[in-house]
Amino acid sequence: MLYDDSQPCFGIANYLLDRGMTVSIRFTTADQSEQYSDSLPAHWRERCVPIIGEAETLEQAELQVASAAAAMDGLDVYIHGSEWADESELLDNDLVPFAQHLNQRLHELFMFSRASASVMARKRQGQIIVPMLSDALHYAGFPSSPVYNQGALSFVKSLAKELAPFRVAVNAFTFGYCQLQSTAASSRPSRGRFDIYALKPPIPDVEEMTKGLGMLLDYGSGMSGQNINWGYGLPSV
Repeated sequence: MLYDDSQPCFGIANYLLDRGMTVSIRFTTADQSEQYSDSLPAHWRERCVPIIGEAETLEQAELQVASAAAAMDGLDVYIHGSEWADESELLDNDLVPFAQHLNQRLHELFMFSRASASVMARKRQGQIIVPMLSDALHYAGFPSSPVYNQGALSFVKSLAKELAPFRVAVNAFTFGYCQLQSTAASSRPSRGRFDIYALKPPIPDVEEMTKGLGMLLDYGSGMSGQNINWGYGLPSV
């Protein structure tokens, strides 16, 4: 199951569908669901299960997750997507909307992760993955969400300890820089943003970057509470 209906989320969904998995995506409106479904190849559509509507309480989130699990005959992986908002821009405009936006994002992460965890714990298996965008890319004009990222990482580590007895893995997955638009034309104007790299590495699109999730999907059950860095432009430790 995937939460969020942003472009990075669609890139992740396409990758999962290409792997032959059945995917449930939470959409805000029916129009968004239909638009995404129409963009898919015909043989993928039957494996895409839309969940439509907002969830403001844990009970509502549990109903949506239960509906998705029933439609897919189980829930093996939950990926909590993110629109990758620019917190510095929100903070510059007004402190109140910034605080409200941050509170909503972390509240949604808590609700849907907890709801998914309760389903997986009954089977004593499953994975929860929280994708994020590296804060180190702020200098290159990318949206930066350091407050959300740190809050999400703290939640990942806490939930991982709580779910360890139930064999449910919880990990974060941090993307390096990439093009949110996969067309060649969109990448040309942005080339200069990455000239800081002497070797000028290629700029992957988000669909290519999502393939890194395969590492967690295939081997993630053996680790939990970790933050996996994937892609170019990330500081090494």
